[in-house]
Amino acid sequence: MPSQSSSDLIHLQPAVRVLAGPFRPDPTCEVVSISYTAGRLTMRVEGSKLATTVVFSSVWGFRVLDELDLTEFWSQCSLKTGWLFEVTAGGWKDLELHRAHYVTGRMYEDLREFLVVGNDCVSVLSKDEPQLQNS
Repeated sequence: MPSQSSSDLIHLQPAVRVLAGPFRPDPTCEVVSISYTAGRLTMRVEGSKLATTVVFSSVWGFRVLDELDLTEFWSQCSLKTGWLFEVTAGGWKDLELHRAHYVTGRMYEDLREFLVVGNDCVSVLSKDEPQLQNS
């Protein structure tokens, strides 16, 4: 892999908001399963105070990364403040928009980005907020 100079790196400052839900923040919550079928993404999130299924009915993309690969979010996205966030600026979508051939983000101006945090974090590009199914 070619080395990059610091001038080649993209530095984005993320901005997020905690999504209100019927659950209190739980520092033990984890994404325990992920399923994707025909544009629908389903995740199971569990913790000592939390057990829910998160459903995105219309997904344009998602990625799963270890929390260490998302340290730019740590000051704002903590399991002490929440586990489900909307990224309003400086996230994966903005990073992709730096690529000339990233068409989706330019075609769909109403495309939104969401972040589910745990040891594994899931970034999701969708037009709609997820549905939470308590269980």
